[in-house]
Amino acid sequence: MKLTSEQAGAITSAVWLVGLGILITTGYWWPGILFLIGAGSIAQGFVEGRGWYSFQGSLWLIGIGFLFLFHFTILALFILIAISGLVGAFCKPSPFDKKPKPDPSLDDGF
Repeated sequence: MKLTSEQAGAITSAVWLVGLGILITTGYWWPGILFLIGAGSIAQGFVEGRGWYSFQGSLWLIGIGFLFLFHFTILALFILIAISGLVGAFCKPSPFDKKPKPDPSLDDGF
């Protein structure tokens, strides 16, 4: 099902409003705002059809939030780098799937 831009904006706004409500209720602003920015970016990317590109940046924001949550331990940093490597290795779409076809009319015979 294809979403219109109004529907995509409404979904992203709902994620932000619910997230801000949770932050106001709990008073957990730092690093909660990093989790909210990451979740909002994931929602916006998926409803606009840019899944992988928004997901990659959002995971880093959420990961940095976890680093601050665990008081920036070196173990948490290595776990974040390992998870990023695994996601990049197994979830990244192939760059060759959307490679443009060569135009045969531009072939000069060499």
